[in-house]
Amino acid sequence: AAPATAGAPATGTGTVPGGGSPTDPIAHDPTMIKEGRYYYNIITGDIDTRTYLPIRRSTDLVNWTVLGTVFTTPPAWVVAELGVTPGDFWAPDINYVNGEYRLYYAASSFGTNNSVIGLATTKTLNPDSPDYGWVDRGMVLRSSTADDFNAIDADVVTDRSGAMWMSFGSFWSGIKMRRLDARTGMLSTADTTLYSLASRGGGAIEGPSIVWRNGYYYLFVSFDFCCRGVNSDYRVMVGRSRSITGPYVDRAGVAMMAGGGTELLRSYNEFRGPGHGDVYSQGGVDWFPHHYYDAEDNGLPRLSVRRITWAGGWPTLGDPLTGSSRVGHGGAYFTVVNRASGAVVENAGCGYEGADIRLAARTDSACQQWRLDNWADSYLSVLNRFSNKVAEVAACVNTDGARVAQWGWLNNDCQKFRVAATEQGWSRIANRLAGRVLTPADCGGAGAAVQLSTWAETACQQFRLDPVGDVLIADAAGQRVLEPAYCGRAGGTAILANRARGSACQRWRFVHTDEGYFTIVNAKTGRPLTAVRQGSTWRVVVAAASGPAARSGQWRIEVHNDGTYSLVNRSGGRAVELVGGAAREATPSGTTAQRVMLLTP
Repeated sequence: AAPATAGAPATGTGTVPGGGSPTDPIAHDPTMIKEGRYYYNIITGDIDTRTYLPIRRSTDLVNWTVLGTVFTTPPAWVVAELGVTPGDFWAPDINYVNGEYRLYYAASSFGTNNSVIGLATTKTLNPDSPDYGWVDRGMVLRSSTADDFNAIDADVVTDRSGAMWMSFGSFWSGIKMRRLDARTGMLSTADTTLYSLASRGGGAIEGPSIVWRNGYYYLFVSFDFCCRGVNSDYRVMVGRSRSITGPYVDRAGVAMMAGGGTELLRSYNEFRGPGHGDVYSQGGVDWFPHHYYDAEDNGLPRLSVRRITWAGGWPTLGDPLTGSSRVGHGGAYFTVVNRASGAVVENAGCGYEGADIRLAARTDSACQQWRLDNWADSYLSVLNRFSNKVAEVAACVNTDGARVAQWGWLNNDCQKFRVAATEQGWSRIANRLAGRVLTPADCGGAGAAVQLSTWAETACQQFRLDPVGDVLIADAAGQRVLEPAYCGRAGGTAILANRARGSACQRWRFVHTDEGYFTIVNAKTGRPLTAVRQGSTWRVVVAAASGPAARSGQWRIEVHNDGTYSLVNRSGGRAVELVGGAAREATPSGTTAQRVMLLTP
């Protein structure tokens, strides 16, 4: 957790421009609770305007009214402890205990563990009540450079026996926990154990929030980096434990103390770096307010509220109440297959920063899945699904044989690539810095390191992109998705572009045939796409049978490096074109109508 984006006001309300979706208010590290008819939201302040824990309220979790701040100036004890006057307070957590609202908050300096967690209380959150007024209760916990933890990002929870606990932590040795005295809200003197809940060995983990459901305690955390605007790569992870003090494990059984965590949410569409959420349960419904950085508004930090649903013993985060500007949940993931060997590009050892990229035998692991993200300059980042790190030319070495590895997104030329079609659905992948292309060392197969080399038109320098699992095929604006009319499976059924509604009829699977070609099969009906001539027009329709596809039922993917693709038919080389809400084929022209987005449902 950290301050709001520099220059961003800590106030703001949801508005409805032109009758559309409300604009999410400015927010960072939100916490939420309900009193009476209002939901109250308290956030990290803004150092530029020296605001200390701004407060809003809402009746619908969509439109928010600003109420002011908890503090106008820092309590004297904070300044005395830190040795400086902080410009804002961070990462609040609100609870109602023993007839009062208890707000835990942090004060620190960015990137240090010279930090404190404080407590403030009030009898009510309603500023119109005579009982309203925040009282400073002083310091709860302190960390210093002598400690291996960071005393920020507090989250307080009551266990099934009635005991109160505070989890906290950011980077260093990870997420910690101390027991609290329920009467005072301060640290317990009966149990002084510092419990360890989750760690990434000094890596990026913070923002815990714990909730009990169905016999388990669930620990929500944020991995990776906040506070970089549109370049933020925060994501939400979860693990569970029978005991509140751990051990917590993810869905695959990996201990969170060993870096485990099951992903719930990552960047997509306008939502860059979503994270630092606070689980709030009310009326039998679990909510997850969190912040994100708005990719469509200069990376301003904003509030998003999502509903949590539970199935099979694990949570899922729904879509935000205010919706999204585009359909889907970000670009589709691909397995990147080498033409010469058939081996696939892999995050070596399922590593993180510094891990090499190599070829490997295909296993369909998330370590072998990659997403191409456009950064508004016709170049793409190549993001690994497991690590959330991107491919880069290590140390920006501009020479043949340069090592290709992974690192967090820094938006530099060493991390930007362009995909260019070669032949038969194959492509070369060239780095912006050098113009050289990805190539396995010594033109090897599984086990060969991926390096850069000058383009020599060899098969080992060419790759195809195999979409992973079900995908949405959307128009270039990301507003409508392809589906067979009325979900029909009869041969000749028209393919239309309609609004997304979550139906399996709107999902497609790419099944490799040969070279760089695929059949595109509907996930609901099992029937593939094909092209048929009707008069002077080539229509895209449902194939009459689901057996081996003729050339008219095979398609290659061509990348445009702006987040869109063309689907080109093997018979005649015509591209799918969307006209009047229907799909047809036409001679490739590069127009917007002939571009589609391949998206994660």
